Amino acid sequence: LSLAVQKGVLVDRDGPNPDNGFIWRVTFLDNAYPDGSNFLLRVYTNTLTTFGGQGTPQVSTSLMTAGKTFSSCFGSVIVPSFGGLVKGLEYYGRVSARNSEGYSLPMQATMPLAPMVIPGAPTGVALDVVSATELRVIFGSPSDNGGDSISQYLIEWSTTQDFMHAESTTLDYLVGGSPFFKIISGLRTGICYYVRVSAKNSQGYGISQVATPASLNPHQRPSPPTNVKLGITSSTMLTIGWDAPFSDGGDSISKYRIEWDTRQKFTSLSYPPNRGYIDVAASFRSHTLQLLSSEKSYFLRIHAVNSAGSSTPQLTNPDRAVPSLQMPGVPYSVVASPGTAIGTVEVSWQRPRVPHHGIPCFEVEGIISECPTPYGGSIPASDGGDDIIEYEIEISNRPDFLGSDGLRKTYVGYHAVINDLYPQRTYFVRVLARNSVGSGKYSNSVQVIAT
Repeated sequence: LSLAVQKGVLVDRDGPNPDNGFIWRVTFLDNAYPDGSNFLLRVYTNTLTTFGGQGTPQVSTSLMTAGKTFSSCFGSVIVPSFGGLVKGLEYYGRVSARNSEGYSLPMQATMPLAPMVIPGAPTGVALDVVSATELRVIFGSPSDNGGDSISQYLIEWSTTQDFMHAESTTLDYLVGGSPFFKIISGLRTGICYYVRVSAKNSQGYGISQVATPASLNPHQRPSPPTNVKLGITSSTMLTIGWDAPFSDGGDSISKYRIEWDTRQKFTSLSYPPNRGYIDVAASFRSHTLQLLSSEKSYFLRIHAVNSAGSSTPQLTNPDRAVPSLQMPGVPYSVVASPGTAIGTVEVSWQRPRVPHHGIPCFEVEGIISECPTPYGGSIPASDGGDDIIEYEIEISNRPDFLGSDGLRKTYVGYHAVINDLYPQRTYFVRVLARNSVGSGKYSNSVQVIAT
């Protein structure tokens, strides 16, 4: 019996009943033997006596429940089935088994557990530029940690909005709390990168949050404008011209800032218009300052500006100028054609549009605009600030205008007929403008065959 009963027995008793009897139940805790075998009880001795010796007490045994071998019982269940628990709040659990006799004693889980899901998206994700090869992303903790503490953040960046072939890094040091930041290094200057951030807890990474702005290009301040020139346009105007910087710093030029002053260090106490600055669009390549004094010398410099800031200033060449009356600019749109009479050529032209120094008063994306009109005047200052009194036409049968067979004639207006030429001979024609200061430069020559 000692070999058969390993786990012992459980004994309980009911009684006495109305007949003064008792029922003793013995439950064997071991599994039943195969083939339906059961544990049996027999009366070993009977030494019971009754009070006063009345009657004979009897002891009998009977099988109440056949022995059974139960297989292991395991499983899982979601509680409560319709939810309602608080995320992050720890709950204790225990399990009881039930048979036809009732519930067993409960077995408690070794540790409490809190309901958890993946965290929400990080908050306040912002992106800014650090240098020509670096961006910085700043972000805060998610408003919902999913019921568990955040252990890590994943920062991803890509040159495409769908984050194909994205690169990534993680932020694990979270001591001190948000806001957090991460420097993304080794980027290509001027290339736009999209950035997003996601948080991680014990359940995994949550949804990602795209930065604001969604993309930025690593960049730095541009280099200064190049080929910066200064020309005297009239007694009240100076014109500055320039070319784009060698490097835009990885970001588009947003504007140019032109400064002028009567002191070389740009620290005078002069009032406008003798000192000041003006911002012009990035499409500009020249600009004319007005209302200046013919009794002062002016220094000019120019900066290129992008979203990272302003370049170092570039001084003009020459570095200073005094406004004064100038000779006219070059006539343009010169056209020569055979005349209506034998031995004639007809020539037409337009008054100068660009001052004599060759810098357009205003040039935007290659389009040249008229110079300003002087204060109180009515004619653009491409005439040097002094009215044009005549135009001179030079005609020669040589393109270098050398030799003794050429001739020069002056005209008023924008059209002329040149006579006394050799019929069917090829001639070269050019035009200049003249005012009281002097003669401007000749236009480019045009070729024509006399009638």
